Amino acid sequence: MSRCAAISHFVSKFVIAPIVVIMFSMQAHAQGADACALLSRTQIAKATGLHVTKGKQGPPMAGAIGNCWWETSDGTKIVVTLADTSHMQVTMQSQTQSGAAAIDGLGTSAVGTAGNSETDGGYNLSVLDKQGGVAVSITGKAGTGERTVALAKVIETHRATP
Repeated sequence: MSRCAAISHFVSKFVIAPIVVIMFSMQAHAQGADACALLSRTQIAKATGLHVTKGKQGPPMAGAIGNCWWETSDGTKIVVTLADTSHMQVTMQSQTQSGAAAIDGLGTSAVGTAGNSETDGGYNLSVLDKQGGVAVSITGKAGTGERTVALAKVIETHRATP
């Protein structure tokens, strides 16, 4: 083997391969936060009265560690998004500046706000807790503050347990 081929072999085996493994491990860790595992369809129905399809992992979103979507037969969506502390703090600050109300009894702090035309109304709730943050949204007319808070309380029971 020529010296050039030997160097190329060394770089591919001992430099590039470990970097790829590290990058894959970081990506797997980021995707490891399974938002779908936080709620069962039964828990959603019990907390909200809404009957939903099986949760589906949503597309990657900036600042999100993981997210999951459930849908009702009339198109109402329930979205749960997990975020790290810094992203959730920025989100909550923005929501507060836009008129979000403080919600007591969830995480270390929580704010909620009515949805906009993008979500066909509904309600959005952001919670900061010991594990970072979680956002819960229910779109459309079914997305009331009462339903969204009830769902967030179920999620927080799972997140409070190590």
